[in-house]
Amino acid sequence: MTAKEKLLREILDLDEAEAARARIVVSTGPAEEPEMAPLPAGWGETLTGEPMPNVAVAVRRSRESH
Repeated sequence: MTAKEKLLREILDLDEAEAARARIVVSTGPAEEPEMAPLPAGWGETLTGEPMPNVAVAVRRSRESH
């Protein structure tokens, strides 16, 4: 399901009172990356000592490329 389809579904699910109060805001700038929660001790590095990759961002980018 595309982002447009999700938005349309959400709009169509609004009742009349909700629709009367609803406003759509379109952002033309790039989406900000959410802040990451701090990791527990020892989770910030791989077994080889390298910094742990941000897996959530990698998955998001992979999904956006399809």
